[in-house]
Parts: sequence; structure tokens; C-alpha cells
Amino acid sequence: MKYDLSAVEMLKMLGYDQLQEMIDDRKGRWSKRPGRCLCPVVCGGVVRDRRHEKENGSDMKINIVRHIVSLCWVTMVVLLLTGCNPAAGATEYEVIYPSGYSRDSYAYDEKSPIEGSSCYLQWEKADDYEKTYDYDIHILDENDSVLYRYPDVGSKAMRGNIQEDSKTWVCAEHWTAPHHNGYVEGWLKESNLLLIDLSDGEILFQDKAGENEFYITTYGTRCYFYFPGKEESGKLFGLIKIPAENAVIYYRDISDWTQKHMVYTFDYVAEPDIDTSNGVKTRVKFYIYENQLKVAWTSFEPVGDGHWEYLEKKAYEIPITENADE
Repeated sequence: MKYDLSAVEMLKMLGYDQLQEMIDDRKGRWSKRPGRCLCPVVCGGVVRDRRHEKENGSDMKINIVRHIVSLCWVTMVVLLLTGCNPAAGATEYEVIYPSGYSRDSYAYDEKSPIEGSSCYLQWEKADDYEKTYDYDIHILDENDSVLYRYPDVGSKAMRGNIQEDSKTWVCAEHWTAPHHNGYVEGWLKESNLLLIDLSDGEILFQDKAGENEFYITTYGTRCYFYFPGKEESGKLFGLIKIPAENAVIYYRDISDWTQKHMVYTFDYVAEPDIDTSNGVKTRVKFYIYENQLKVAWTSFEPVGDGHWEYLEKKAYEIPITENADE
């Protein structure tokens, strides 16, 4: 991950070394003057030019105070950039649909298209939002007229994709990442998934996905999820070791929602072996195709002339068919 500089390292970059050099230089000049001891402030040794010493000492104190004030401001900025945004540097997600529409952590639109249809999803604060912080789901037609309302099951991060026979899947995600509208790894609380018949508004299926179960898309009755890996951990002060788990893709079927059916196990826990040393952030892009998913790890890097792009570092192509179970 980038932004790995500690606060102390950033302070050094922004003036700490200069301050230390100035102080050392002053000490060196005092120690070399005739008739002076090596510790002028404590010992109060006799000097030939006391007035000149006072002037130099005053100048030094003023400069030190100025540097300290500047460093205090720098420290505040560092804390604001690092301490107040715990999600900084975390891996981001992006979902790219066949139409070209994509959803990432910086999408704040009130409405988003339902892939494969002319309808839209819109969120609105629930009537009791001040108490519950719930959102309602509105389904709009192409003229922005409200077709259907579903109270208390929405969120500010929603996606929808049409299936056959005018049925659409809606995923309302509840993220907790600060300064992002979701799509930051490790910050997904839960998701509401609904299968809705757009011909009459009936909810045909409704259930939840748990913490960090990132919904990708649905094929038939199977909802596919990406689950990030888990590092090795321990319990009882390290006496019990819990082994690491690699990242995976699995599906849940509406006929038995509690069961997870493994589709693909990745060759990494946190991230694959890729070089992101020139980048400032890492993003996993999920490309949805007719019978295939592509999971691409990218790094946001300079490409010349002041331009930056997400450069693909490694990609996984995963077939999605009825017989594609691992």
C-alpha cells in the first residue's frame, strides 16, 4: 500500500532535519568561540562580546519558535490525512457492467441505472431516518416517475441488473468507510438483496449478505460474491492459531441461501504478487460479461505528461456456467 510514510518521516521531509541542523550549527559556533565553555547556557561562561551573543541567541530562539509553530501545523495536517481517515490506502473496488456503466467509491448520485433496462434506482431518506438512518428504494421509469417504493431496505450505494422476464436484482450495500461512498475493502457491513418483478413491483425474493461479502452479479438464481482473504490470526494470546484464508468467489442460490458454493479460490490472501511501488492506490476491478467474470488488480500510477491511470497488474478470468463450480 502507498501512504506508508509515518508521521515522523513526513515531519522530517517537511522541516525537522532543517531545524536540527540549525540547532547543531548554533551549538558548534558557541563551542568554538574563545573563552567559552561547551555548555554556555548552563555554565554561563564569560564571552568577549555579550551583546553579540544575546543578539544571536535571540535570533536563534525566534527561528526555533517559528520552526516549532510550522511543525505543529504540519503535524496537524499529517494527523488529519492519516489518523482521521482510517480507510486511507485500503484496496478499492469497482464494478464494470457490459454497458460501460461502473460503480466505485466516488459515486454519490441519487439515482443509478438498472443494467439492461431503462429504469433507475433512487435512494431517499426514510420517514424515520433521524432515528433509524434507514433509506427507501425508489424504482423510476425513463421519465423519472416513481414506479415502486420499498421502505427501509435501501442505501446510498445501490446497484441493479435486469434478468429475464422483467425481473431485476437490486443490491443495497451498507458501507462504513469514511470519506467514501463504499467500495473500500474491509468496510462492508451488510447488503440487502431483492429480486423484484418490474411488471408489478412484487418482491419475489429478499435476504441479506453478511460482512465483507461483496456482491458482484447474478446469473439465473445464483448470486455471486467476492470475499477478501484473511490473514493468519490467533486466540488465547496466540496459543490457538487460525490459519490464513485465501480470497474466494462463491455463490448463494435463492433455493438455499445459507449455503456458500465455492467457484474460485485466488492465489493470494490480501493481494497478489504484483508491483505497485509506483502507484498511490490499488483497485480491484470486477468486469461482468455474459458467461464470465474478470477480476483485475490495478494500480493508479503516472503515465507521463502529468496524467495518471489505473494500470492492470494481474487479471483472473473466471467462467460462470452451471458447471463452473470448483
